[in-house]
Amino acid sequence: MTATSFDLDWAKFRRNGFLELGPRLSDSDRLAVLEHFDKLDASDRIPPGYQAQYDEQGETRRLRKLRRLLWNDKKLFAPILHRMGALDLAETLIGPSAVVILHAAFLKPARIGTHVAPHQDQALWDRHLPGSFNMWCALTDVSPANGGLHGYPGSHVHGVIEHRDDPDHPWHETLSYKVPELAERHDFLLKPGDAAMWESTFVHGSEPNTSDEDRRGMVVVFADSAAANFRERDVMTLDQVRSLAAAGATTESR
Repeated sequence: MTATSFDLDWAKFRRNGFLELGPRLSDSDRLAVLEHFDKLDASDRIPPGYQAQYDEQGETRRLRKLRRLLWNDKKLFAPILHRMGALDLAETLIGPSAVVILHAAFLKPARIGTHVAPHQDQALWDRHLPGSFNMWCALTDVSPANGGLHGYPGSHVHGVIEHRDDPDHPWHETLSYKVPELAERHDFLLKPGDAAMWESTFVHGSEPNTSDEDRRGMVVVFADSAAANFRERDVMTLDQVRSLAAAGATTESR
């Protein structure tokens, strides 16, 4: 898959702050990623580089979030990001100066997966990331039935909105107080392998997972390294990821 295989309405993206991209991840790649996460979820000790977070209830403890996926397992994730068209999409939207700044998993576990309050990613980062956008890929079905994923069309045009503490939303500051002023909520209905993209100031969140099935997804975030106030150093360029992808493909073919 490449960027040219995306049927993208850029005017709609600029207007709403998000686009649904349809199928982007093959079943074989999706299952490989799920197997990797299953092994980590069952492990007694996860390498600290993943910065793991957990959902817990009683004696049940399940992975909630993993960070720095590409940095922790380049051989697995570089070829997958390449094949799903993420690198080409970033180059189309940002240009050759696009870099990967974040790559994380959101593993809302069955029955105990906690909600994620409405928020803007840029507001929660401790630095400004010019030109940034997310590509979020479903690894399982994603719908309101399992906690889902939702957002507020047009919310990105307000820029970074003040986030506030909310005792009902412990993970981070939120925009729960602002939701009544936003547009009608859009619920993403994603099949396994489907993807969506959104601006870093697009307001989004998810509900608790009370179903019997995990709701899993992963996100890769790109920004423009050529922007005047870009200061990030712990990044990967598109060429670096493509080289890693090529090396991984060569290794797999032996």
